[in-house]
Amino acid sequence: YNIRCSAWLSKRELDRAIADCSEAIRLEPKLAAARSNRCATYILKGEIDRAMTDCNEAIRLSPRSADAYYARCNAWINKGELDRAISDCSEAIRLAPKAAAAYSDRGNAWQLKGEFDIAMADYNEAIRLSPQYAQAYFGRGAVWNHKGESDRALADCNEAIRLDPKNADAYMVRAIVWRDKGEY
Repeated sequence: YNIRCSAWLSKRELDRAIADCSEAIRLEPKLAAARSNRCATYILKGEIDRAMTDCNEAIRLSPRSADAYYARCNAWINKGELDRAISDCSEAIRLAPKAAAAYSDRGNAWQLKGEFDIAMADYNEAIRLSPQYAQAYFGRGAVWNHKGESDRALADCNEAIRLDPKNADAYMVRAIVWRDKGEY
């Protein structure tokens, strides 16, 4: 059930993912991975308090689970608790140093705090670890735009779109860059 939950989550079939994660938890209450997966699913559904409950329980059950800290990082971002998000992403990175997504999401938190140079460093590391990770390119594109580097911002947004044509955020940032350039 937990593996199928992950599959549904990757396909963005959120209700199916929650049903399978819940069944995995019912059958094996101490399965931290199912709690982490359900946490990530609740975040995508916008049910942040439910997500936080599952993340906290996953960390309690498996304090060395990078996935649980990473999922909770995203819950904190959604709650606007950026320092807590940075802390949890940092813990996920400590536990799994090659986790490009954790670097990228920590970059998101730094960017939201207005710490653009630190965010840029995290996006660069995410791209170094996983050159095909579209989210890091779009995040770095947003930072380039904040720094007034519109050509670099467009290049990163274009790369994010090339890697993931369904990444609406990359299109949005690219549109903002074009607007800022006066290219209506």
